[in-house]
Amino acid sequence: MLRNLFILAFCLSLFNVAVGQNSNSSVLIKRFDFNLNLIKGKLIADSLSLIYSDSSFVVLNELMNDSIFMNSLIKTNHDQLICSTYKIPSFIKPLGWTSDYEHIFSADEISKLDSILDKFEKQTTNEIAVLTFDSSYLKNENFDNLVISIHNFWHIGKNVKNNGILIGISTKQKKIRISNGYGIEAKLSDYETKKIIDNVIIPEFKKGNYFTGLTNAILELMQK
Repeated sequence: MLRNLFILAFCLSLFNVAVGQNSNSSVLIKRFDFNLNLIKGKLIADSLSLIYSDSSFVVLNELMNDSIFMNSLIKTNHDQLICSTYKIPSFIKPLGWTSDYEHIFSADEISKLDSILDKFEKQTTNEIAVLTFDSSYLKNENFDNLVISIHNFWHIGKNVKNNGILIGISTKQKKIRISNGYGIEAKLSDYETKKIIDNVIIPEFKKGNYFTGLTNAILELMQK
């Protein structure tokens, strides 16, 4: 019975991915949406098990063929529950390789950053993502821990290689964190990322040159 419920949940997650994303989404967004839908699917399976108990298999075929019911499950919002599980204060999802929630970049600058990062991922499989924080996300949070949590929640980097980097930025709080996956640390130590922050990012940020500082830092990371 539970096996059938998990099959239903998995089918729901696949259906949701198929109808809910466009081909222009970045690798990061696609992975995030898929993982989020798997979590939603698990919650759906648990809910069905509680509702139907041992008679679940009897209604399973009817549920699978009921498109209205399927869509109602897909549109159920579990985002806050998922975020509380992962100890993330607000629901933050990737908008691309560059997620500018603080609005410090122009649309053209975001497009250029996304293009650089997307090309780098395709050439090397290494993934670099950028997240700027709206101040509402940072009320009582430890900034470094929050960046690491989102790095893990977004699954930045390939599963086996763990070769992802997340650059977290809050200009209002004057905080920057570069979070490296385990597969990156052999080539890029925390000391080296701190040097990039201190010597490349901060001097430009002090002048208000956010795009220049970040771009130069990304190129430096790519060289490493």
